[in-house]
Amino acid sequence: MTDVLVVDGTGRGHAICDLFVRTDPDTTVYYGPGCDALTAERIVPVPSVRLDAPESALAFLADHPVDFVFVSNIDALSIGYADVLAAHGHRVIGPSQEAARLEASKERGKRFCDDHGLPTARYAAFTDPAAARAHVRALPYACVVKTDGLTPDGDGSVVCDTAAEAEVALDAFAAAQGEAFQVVVEERLYGREISVFALLDGEDYLLFPTALDFKRTLERDAGKNCDGMGSIAPHPQASPLLMEEIRRTLVDPLVRGLRAERLTYSGFVYIGAMITSTGLRVIEINTRFGDSEAEAVLPGVHSNFTRLCRAVLDQDVASHPLVTDGLVRCSVALTQGCLDLADPATAPGWPFGAFETGQPVTEHTADAPDASQVFYANVRAGEGGSTVSSGGRVLHVVGTGITLADARSAAYARVGRISFPGMRYRSDIGAVFETAPAPDATGARGELAVADSGR
Repeated sequence: MTDVLVVDGTGRGHAICDLFVRTDPDTTVYYGPGCDALTAERIVPVPSVRLDAPESALAFLADHPVDFVFVSNIDALSIGYADVLAAHGHRVIGPSQEAARLEASKERGKRFCDDHGLPTARYAAFTDPAAARAHVRALPYACVVKTDGLTPDGDGSVVCDTAAEAEVALDAFAAAQGEAFQVVVEERLYGREISVFALLDGEDYLLFPTALDFKRTLERDAGKNCDGMGSIAPHPQASPLLMEEIRRTLVDPLVRGLRAERLTYSGFVYIGAMITSTGLRVIEINTRFGDSEAEAVLPGVHSNFTRLCRAVLDQDVASHPLVTDGLVRCSVALTQGCLDLADPATAPGWPFGAFETGQPVTEHTADAPDASQVFYANVRAGEGGSTVSSGGRVLHVVGTGITLADARSAAYARVGRISFPGMRYRSDIGAVFETAPAPDATGARGELAVADSGR
């Protein structure tokens, strides 16, 4: 038997735990802090492990030795969680604190791209609001204004059509940050976003399937950006030719750059990119798997993930092919919205502002098995064995099918059986692509396919 500790507490963390136990019957996952509402076999929540305190993981590991630790949460990685555990002799998968700055600082990520030949948008970084305002007024193109650091709800990026909109965004960041004001202003890119994932071992990598994340809060991609309202996988434009371009123009130079800067990096990398009329362009580098993309991508992986992680620790991951099922998946985030739309005094709900937690989550049992599953994000165990909401994105509901239409149908059928006060979700995740033919990037759909995804 293999024991693993996964440090996370999101829908992504649940999907990673599920990947371990689903692909390896001999692995038990300790999940810290995890979710105490989980009752899955061989996934053991460890609420004493805190994302902001690596010493809490050290205390747990002193009494519960594991084969290795997989740190997949950016809040933990950004404070050096992997460094602390490694310094105490534990085998750890997860980038160092310095490597995690590629995500924790937008300016650092953009500078890395420029230094190592990853194509990206033109940008400038500012610590003076007046200088930033003058810059956006002088730009000959539309821009995106981003706060430099991490944001709790993924809302630190404002896509602007005009200079006036950019100034409003700058004023909002200046008011919120005060003397700590630090932003990046970059050229707005046009095209279709794509989420690119690879598993790195410090020397080489293994490509995973792509996805498309729906970051806008409202139907038809309206509203502000947030952590994500759902995803589809694989990406509608996925093809062997596109994967080769991703490898050549994005992942290869990223790995070369990590080696050149001697950054300690193992685990997943997530490159958010744009497919433009002139080729791929990097939007951002994230030093973990995407959320909600993990819930749509990882269920299709059938390689023994424990073995892949051992290959990461042995710096041999590129010699291992990735086995996937070739199916299409649609993930829909169920969020904690407003409890009473008619009451102006009621909290507006996530991600628009304050929201109420502790709402009872219920699901009606299906009459027959269906092609769907649910990943727990912000729920906890309530009284008497009940499950209640504990944050903004409550659940991720995933449907699977031969086609995107099948996957969407399965996802929304499952959504229809779930309820909690204030439940809100987008009903159009993937809808614009529903009539398009399913991509066939790795082999026959619906059958296990082996993709030679290493370099």
